[in-house]
Amino acid sequence: MRINFNSKDGVFTVKAENKEEITRLKMSAMDIANLMVNYFDADIIKADINKPSNQQGA
Repeated sequence: MRINFNSKDGVFTVKAENKEEITRLKMSAMDIANLMVNYFDADIIKADINKPSNQQGA
């Protein structure tokens, strides 16, 4: 499954990659919630990597 976030519209789009995932998405709010958490975790990790190492604190 893939999740995309359109920041302009504030809309999440969830895309299943096969028929099994389509069924899971239809029946499981938890799978969708986990996708969202993983999406934002990846953004936070990416932000930490891009932060200059000479900044202290903050």
